[in-house]
Amino acid sequence: MTIAYLDSRKIEGKFIGGLLSVDERGIPVEFKYTDPVVPNELQKILYGSSIDTYLKGELIAKTLLKKMEKKPDFVFVRDPELLEVDDRLLLIVERTEKVETPTRVSEEEVLLPFKGSSVKIVGKISDEDMKKLADLLETFDVMEPFQRLERALEYLCSEK
Repeated sequence: MTIAYLDSRKIEGKFIGGLLSVDERGIPVEFKYTDPVVPNELQKILYGSSIDTYLKGELIAKTLLKKMEKKPDFVFVRDPELLEVDDRLLLIVERTEKVETPTRVSEEEVLLPFKGSSVKIVGKISDEDMKKLADLLETFDVMEPFQRLERALEYLCSEK
């Protein structure tokens, strides 16, 4: 099983994105990133308040998804705005409420047991995928690779 983590963020005025794919043990399988992008004054004027959404979603996230060489079983994001970029993306959020069994809240939202509490997953998820994720969560910290990806993006921004 391969799980991908997609993040697109603004760090010190620079926009950067990364995609980290790992296997079910957390070992990296693939890493892609964009060079930091700094919008010029004209772009800031023309895009106005939508500049962040455009750069993080349309420019960065879509580019990274196209560059992916191996198709992962799941692609997780933490930013709800990125869900609009691609139907394959799943928003994952750690919750404090405890659930004992996988629970479908709505057609596009499930709660799964995780480390004594739960995670909420939003997106297109089948019952079969919900079962796969519930099994994965029993042995793998699905949130930890986001920390590695975040540190890698900070490192890349500081180098450029």
